[in-house]
Amino acid sequence: MKIGIISDTHDAHQNVLQAIDIFNERKVKYVLHAGDIISPFTAKAFAGVQGAKFISVFGNNEGEKLLLKSTIEEFGGEIHDYAYKGEIGGRKIFMTHVPTALDEVMKSEKYDLVIYGHTHQQDICRAGKTLVINPGEATDWISGKASLVILETDDMSYEVVPISQANLKI
Repeated sequence: MKIGIISDTHDAHQNVLQAIDIFNERKVKYVLHAGDIISPFTAKAFAGVQGAKFISVFGNNEGEKLLLKSTIEEFGGEIHDYAYKGEIGGRKIFMTHVPTALDEVMKSEKYDLVIYGHTHQQDICRAGKTLVINPGEATDWISGKASLVILETDDMSYEVVPISQANLKI
């Protein structure tokens, strides 16, 4: 099963639209957002991912949390306060925004996949049996590179996909 992983969209709406096009082209079944969506306007755009469940966590820069939560729930998505813990495609997943307790979570080896954001720096590594993914930022404000990750849960293979406004379909 394909999962789209994205973080730190920070209301970069054009990049979000490009990411949605990529998710639709790759036919992902889940979109996991590791926080800092910012506004309900941007969150609502994720309703455009066809046939996929949207799951997110709050970041440290979210504006109106209650409105953001209701907007996401209106299209069948979920947003969690600190962390998401669940199972998708037979894989145990932990997702958070700020990587404060990340070492402890990774060392526990309770999860097949750990996702985080916040740093705006892409980081993909293995810690024992756990695959750790920070997809980097969906903006290009800090790193200069907007990206997302497509993960295949069957074999835990992944692809880093650049988000380029130059390729945006308008």
